[in-house]
Amino acid sequence: MGPILYLDYDGVLHPSDVRITKAEPLRPRIYQNGRPTDRLLFENAPLLACILEAFPEVRISLATSWVRILGYEFAVQQLPPALRARVVGTIWQGSMLRFPPQRRHDAITGDAEERGGGERWLALDDDIEGWPADRRHLVIAPTDSWQGLPRWRLCTTVPANWHQCQGPVE
Repeated sequence: MGPILYLDYDGVLHPSDVRITKAEPLRPRIYQNGRPTDRLLFENAPLLACILEAFPEVRISLATSWVRILGYEFAVQQLPPALRARVVGTIWQGSMLRFPPQRRHDAITGDAEERGGGERWLALDDDIEGWPADRRHLVIAPTDSWQGLPRWRLCTTVPANWHQCQGPVE
């Protein structure tokens, strides 16, 4: 299997404050200042799809809490087809689903070891808390969890055609 991108949704593909309510349990919404907005979920997914075009061998494993809360199939179906086709699984399965670790780092590294991925993986996540300093090179973290992916500043890892990707980059 090719390299794996462990993908979080909130704070990466759209702003980080996403909530569901009892009245609408299958309608996650972006909140700002404690109020629901009409801002689109997955607004940055086309940008990620464009970036990954230069890396056709990269597969995606979902590291998002959406899998634990809303289910794997629902979480996968929210992605655009170009990203959905790359999904090979999730970290949230088996004992990880029943007994989630305190740190996402532990869940991701456990999954990478099970897949035999060694160091052939990266995590795209807005939360680097709990990542050991010597492992932070394996996580790409947007610097602004409200903007998500467009705030990604690791220019040395962006493919040469990044300027062709459309997104709200300032």
